[in-house]
Amino acid sequence: MFGINRRISQTRKYINLFLKIIKWPVAFSMILIVPAAYQSFRRYYEIRNQLNWHNLVYFAIGLGVFAAIRIMVLLHRGKAETLEHEITHCLFAMLTLHPVSKIELKETGGGSMSFSGEGNWLIAIAPYFFPLSAFTMVFFAIAATHLLGYTPEWVFIGLGMTMCYNLFSFAEQTHPRQTDFKVAGYLFTICFLPGANCLTFGTIFAFTERGFNGILFFYKLLFYYARQDFHIFLNFF
Repeated sequence: MFGINRRISQTRKYINLFLKIIKWPVAFSMILIVPAAYQSFRRYYEIRNQLNWHNLVYFAIGLGVFAAIRIMVLLHRGKAETLEHEITHCLFAMLTLHPVSKIELKETGGGSMSFSGEGNWLIAIAPYFFPLSAFTMVFFAIAATHLLGYTPEWVFIGLGMTMCYNLFSFAEQTHPRQTDFKVAGYLFTICFLPGANCLTFGTIFAFTERGFNGILFFYKLLFYYARQDFHIFLNFF
């Protein structure tokens, strides 16, 4: 057992070192993602007649329904958002081999989690770009499609509702007083989060529109426009 724990600890150090090395290249990549995402959605508009509007209409219904409920009934962040926030920290802690020892929700609002190891910027910043509820709904959509042989309309409504839920949650959680941003670094956070959110929420939209083929198309567009912008950046110097 001691030998296994030692190997896990050593592997965790390598993961943290790797994340430290790629931190700023990733930040630069996310800067390129923002204009690439804008150009990609302009392309979606240009080919709007070819989009799968059946899926998107039900997706929009889910977005609208949850937005109306949230605005009229649940104006403030609740324990559900706090719990999801801490669970997302825990998920990325475990993915980078940092055993989670505690998760706590406070009566006065807010929450915390504890883990073993020194941590890394990915654990700190994960809840601000990874829409856990929406991606969980994606897995439900995949399972439902596999079991039923088709994707029912309620799945697209659910995708819209969970995406809207995460958008509201992110908007409320993202502010300069977040200690997580201090851990990741404020400059890095500013560079990273806009592009990372374009990537994750764009992925959910693309999946809704045409499943995995939609995601592949979206990523191809992102890569094409990001590469163009990178060449422009290089030529500028």
